[in-house]
Amino acid sequence: MNLAPLYIRLQHYDRFRVDQIMLASSYNEGIKDNEINVCALLIALSHGIRLHVDKMAIDLRQGSCILILPTQSYTVESSNKEAQMAHFTFETFKVEGMTLNQVAHPPLLCGYPYNLLFSQVKQVLGNEAWINNQFCSSLSTSGMAMMQGRLQQILAMMVQLDEQANELLNEEKIQLVQKTVQYIEQHYDEDLTVEQLANMAGMVRWQYSQKFKTLTGKKPTDYVAHLRINQAKELLRNTTDPLSKIARQIGFKDEYYFSRCFHKLTGNTPREYANIHLHTPERTVIDSLGRRVLVPTSATRIVTDGKFTLGELLVLGIPPIGAAISIMRDNVVYHNKLRNIHSIGDWADPDKIAQLQPEFILLSYYPQDLQELDALAPTVVLDKKFRLFERLRYIAKLVERSKAAEKWITTYEDKVRMVRRQLVDAYVAGETATVYLKLGVKFYVMCQTGLAASLYESLGFRPTPKVMHLIEQGQAWIEIQQHQINHYAGERNFILASPQELQTITQCPQIATLAKLTPGKTHFVDFTWNHCDPITRERLLDVLPSIFKKNII
Repeated sequence: MNLAPLYIRLQHYDRFRVDQIMLASSYNEGIKDNEINVCALLIALSHGIRLHVDKMAIDLRQGSCILILPTQSYTVESSNKEAQMAHFTFETFKVEGMTLNQVAHPPLLCGYPYNLLFSQVKQVLGNEAWINNQFCSSLSTSGMAMMQGRLQQILAMMVQLDEQANELLNEEKIQLVQKTVQYIEQHYDEDLTVEQLANMAGMVRWQYSQKFKTLTGKKPTDYVAHLRINQAKELLRNTTDPLSKIARQIGFKDEYYFSRCFHKLTGNTPREYANIHLHTPERTVIDSLGRRVLVPTSATRIVTDGKFTLGELLVLGIPPIGAAISIMRDNVVYHNKLRNIHSIGDWADPDKIAQLQPEFILLSYYPQDLQELDALAPTVVLDKKFRLFERLRYIAKLVERSKAAEKWITTYEDKVRMVRRQLVDAYVAGETATVYLKLGVKFYVMCQTGLAASLYESLGFRPTPKVMHLIEQGQAWIEIQQHQINHYAGERNFILASPQELQTITQCPQIATLAKLTPGKTHFVDFTWNHCDPITRERLLDVLPSIFKKNII
């Protein structure tokens, strides 16, 4: 509900004493038939006032505000002859460009009292409403402008009361839908219909479906189907029951419909899935979301998103059957290892993953369609805060390659020591360093990812205070403006760019200024080295000596 598109124009303001003389009077009698947008707002300034709107009696308390339409008539009465009411008459228009179009009334309930706090009403109306010996039927131009502002404040307070009521109503509705979700999880094997669930929540079907999707991300029928198929997968992995029995156990009356539904959501028929998973040894792992996930102990058909997982799987000797390599393919140093890996899009696309029939899905981020991916195969989500070694060890434990992980870590650490001895005269451990990434006209500061991770974690460089602050905030990188480049500069600076940009990068004025700040300590590096995977990190050690010896590699 919003008053912003409306223009309110005050016509009249006064106060009147409510007494028996007013019983038969209608305060809207003077409004002309063609003034369809003229409304009255009545405010009870005293207790014990009874308002009759179209002969329907409404008892008002002090602070009650009520909107009356021009088509409505009203009378007021009170046993207290000193009782007073404030009375506004105003027009409403909808603002459309430079035009004011008449509208019937503000977006408020008509003929219904809004019980505002009297102290707030009194504060908004000001002293004019409380002068006992003066009853004004007209105001000066400045007085009218002042009272128009106060009228708009009162109307806004009424709108706010409606919004608060709507929020409470929405919360109640969400709680009712949540109860039906719990009911579904306990009774998924029964004949459930959307109409039945909507009735349980006290809503019509369309409203219930809308609230259900807001809460779960799925339509009610899809949610039930995914829940049933997940239960079917559990039965197929651990029993040899016939499909007809499994179908009935999870709520399907028809074995053939169950098979079609299972194939649609998993990419396998129930028989194919059982042949792959039946009696397959599994173990329980806890992922970064705290979920207990059953992972096959000898899984080979693995799908991953790739950002912090693909290189790890490859060094462990387990090439995944699918990964999000459409962007990575030409931007990693190990692109020759990607030839036999199927692309699943830029991210984990459930439709493309289903075609690969995976045994296990490994992700480095939390996907919105996690439930859908879980229906395809056990899905583990990594902790994005993991550094290289702990990430490699975690993944190795998942695929039972812990010895291979420890061997790689030992080899890498030995190689780091060797490279640092080679570079003993090229830099001093403890120097501050900053890594910039240039992509066209955009500049980024890398915090503790990609090349920056190698410099800080392996070579002994330190981030500048500004970069350290970003790292402490959990930032992986930030975009900066060109004039900010010098603000982050370290004692040594590394500029990442594409091979094409490296050919002309020294002509960039900002880069040239940075190079003058740290002559002989500004290095230009191909951006393919800006990855955190173990393959890139290990190969980078081989080229670091050349990076320090010359400007461009």
